[in-house]
Amino acid sequence: MMGAGEHVNLVFKTGTMMDVGTRYQFLAQLYELWETGIAILDRYDKRTPGYADKRKELENALKLLGYHMEKDYSDKNVSGVIDALPKHGEDIKD
Repeated sequence: MMGAGEHVNLVFKTGTMMDVGTRYQFLAQLYELWETGIAILDRYDKRTPGYADKRKELENALKLLGYHMEKDYSDKNVSGVIDALPKHGEDIKD
């Protein structure tokens, strides 16, 4: 298990999957996409065969993704990484 400050320098490699903010942003976009999928199903596919199964599948996926986002990206975890950063930017090594 890694300590909070073990990968301090990786925080600044934004735009990569090493960056917590980037990972969370991608997960949030996926969550919104699946929510949109449910809205589209409800609007256009309500009377088609398989509607209930498709909707249930998307609902379950949203629940799992939401749980993952809350569990692994809580404010407590992110603040621990932020608190471990050096006080002065020049103290950060490449």
